[in-house]
Amino acid sequence: MNTPSPETADQLLDREITRELRRWKIGTFNYGVTYYVSRTVLIVASATVAAGNNLHGGAGEWILRWVPLLSVLVAILAAFDTWLKPLQKWRGFMTSRDSLADLAISYAQDGDRDTVRRELARLRQSHRDTNIF
Repeated sequence: MNTPSPETADQLLDREITRELRRWKIGTFNYGVTYYVSRTVLIVASATVAAGNNLHGGAGEWILRWVPLLSVLVAILAAFDTWLKPLQKWRGFMTSRDSLADLAISYAQDGDRDTVRRELARLRQSHRDTNIF
């Protein structure tokens, strides 16, 4: 019966860095998409609401019935944008992701496990303080 050999400290640290890097890459992508989609919808919806009175009798008159709903959508998106701050979170996730990638490269080159562990802990704490609610 083959029992798997226990992971070494280096393997555990490498796996942990890889896991965090994957999570921060996903967070970076999600905040980037959230920022651009919400900002685009906010701009289009608010422009439509602002132009609502000028759409009478024109080709865009069909959208007039949607103006009240778009007004509510603009208010909700503006509130979420203020609360979530997707641009700042996106930038923060990119910074954390890049710092962690640099740490992984440093670890691969130098192999100083204790220094890397301390730096990983510092990066995690900094990431949580800056980017998590």
